[in-house]
Amino acid sequence: MKNKILDLRAYFIAGPQDFPKLSIDDSVNKISVIIKSGVTVYQFRDKGTIYKNKNQRLEVAKRLQEVAQKAAVSFIANDDVELARELSADGIHVGQDDDSVSKIRELIGQEMWVGLSVSNDMELERAQKSGADYLGIGPIYPTNSKSDAAEPIGINHLRKMLEHNQLPTVGIGGITQSLLTELSETKLGGVAVISLLTEAENPEKVVKIIKQKIMQKD
Repeated sequence: MKNKILDLRAYFIAGPQDFPKLSIDDSVNKISVIIKSGVTVYQFRDKGTIYKNKNQRLEVAKRLQEVAQKAAVSFIANDDVELARELSADGIHVGQDDDSVSKIRELIGQEMWVGLSVSNDMELERAQKSGADYLGIGPIYPTNSKSDAAEPIGINHLRKMLEHNQLPTVGIGGITQSLLTELSETKLGGVAVISLLTEAENPEKVVKIIKQKIMQKD
């Protein structure tokens, strides 16, 4: 909720589909461990997950939200206004093909954060006056985590884009541990990662490195 500070430094995105070899229940346990590893934001993104029914999905989301609340981690719902409202989530994150930020704001009110994905100069320019609370910019590097990802922006173009940005922004797409140093030298307020943490043997150690590299920016 907006009465908290939104710390974007270590932004974790995942759902059961990111652990395809595990049952939904086991994947929730894995995600829970990562949420408790020191991340600052968790986005529930479960695209591609096949649930038994709508109730199972809601229960999974509730379980992960409870873990996030106990760990003082902001809980963001991906793309789903109905779910965000039902859970009283801290926020919702939407893409360019979803409803406009103003429309979503009408549905959820002023208490939740709204994040917006941008992938090029035009979208970034429009986003400045969209009413979004923060932006997700990317993919910065090639990524296999999203099948519908746009062309990678690249670090040099990212730097130029951020010169024209006034909003808190998290970078996403193909981020590995070895790339954190060059990302730390940009105006990003944080990094959003999926596989860097879902595939980590020691998520807590990786999160600590992210936080050391990415200093929170206003």
